[in-house]
Amino acid sequence: MPFRRKSKAQDPLTPWEAYQAKQKHEKKAASRPLPLPHLSQTRASRRRRNLAVILTPLTVLLLVAIYFMTPLARVGDLSVRGESTLPAQSVIDASKLGSSQMIIDLLMHRDRVATRVKKTLPQVKTLSVSVKGFNQVTLQVHEYAPLGYVQKNGEYHVLLASGVVLKSATQTPKSTYPIFTGFTRKEAFEGAKTVASFPQAVRKAVSEVKATRGAANPYQITLSMSNGNLVVADSRTVAKKIKYYPQLLADVKTKGTVDLEVGAFFTPYAK
Repeated sequence: MPFRRKSKAQDPLTPWEAYQAKQKHEKKAASRPLPLPHLSQTRASRRRRNLAVILTPLTVLLLVAIYFMTPLARVGDLSVRGESTLPAQSVIDASKLGSSQMIIDLLMHRDRVATRVKKTLPQVKTLSVSVKGFNQVTLQVHEYAPLGYVQKNGEYHVLLASGVVLKSATQTPKSTYPIFTGFTRKEAFEGAKTVASFPQAVRKAVSEVKATRGAANPYQITLSMSNGNLVVADSRTVAKKIKYYPQLLADVKTKGTVDLEVGAFFTPYAK
């Protein structure tokens, strides 16, 4: 039987030849152009993305510019809350806020506004600034409590819980606060704190405190009570002894002087 040689096509490929054939096939596939519809979609998507990147910041800048040109960017309604002795208009005037003030500048410098108000109005202990809506501004005020009045040259100056005596004066003090006469500012402040520590019923009855400074006692004070009685005491011990005042008057139907300077006794006024 004659020997027949197998054809080349029927010879199995070696691993190296198979690898070369595979690489050639992949290169041909990669070199083929993409279908035109897919390429167009890709290019359109890139154009939209690039356009959005450019237009977004420009739109934001335009809106910001429009906002700053409108009244909404400036202080509109201005109100005051928390004031008790101060007129609201006095707080607004001290803040120097108005329709020309930019809201963004106000938000960045709230402490500056509080400092400005406290410097002008010593009655203000704290002040906070808040903004609601676009431009509705509220000034929240917390005042130092008045402790009484200091009498000077026939006028009455408010004494605050901070120890400050207001420069402004009145000739008609309110009966809700005692008047301190004959004291230095420091003595009046210490005396006002002492009176503020009295029981509520006694504290409300004190209408005036005088530095009588007896010959034997430079700390002697005299309290004029709203019911017509007088209390003579030592400024250093009156806070402890004032508790005897209601007890001494419990069974007394006349008016007189309660002496708490040394002991604790009542002497009716001479007829």
